[in-house]
Amino acid sequence: MLHFFTDVDALPPGSYVTASHATSEFAPATLEAGQAYTRGGVDVIGRDHDVFADLVFRGLTLVPPGVVVVSEWRPGPHAFLPPRGDVSNNGAVARKP
Repeated sequence: MLHFFTDVDALPPGSYVTASHATSEFAPATLEAGQAYTRGGVDVIGRDHDVFADLVFRGLTLVPPGVVVVSEWRPGPHAFLPPRGDVSNNGAVARKP
């Protein structure tokens, strides 16, 4: 949902935030699907991992492995990992000191 927001408020100390965000880093045509929102009058923006990290997690401590494609965040030992372009969402968990 963060791709609908232009800014994110701070969290209470000691809390965790989990967030994911649409990206076109791995398949540039992916955000073409967002045009349906735009035609409906809803702004949508995809952000690369570094922009997403700065927007949401600035001042927070990222939980390893940090900002990655959501399917690659702590996968099980026999997990099927789809192509990044098929997922096109980065995600992370972080804690506010």
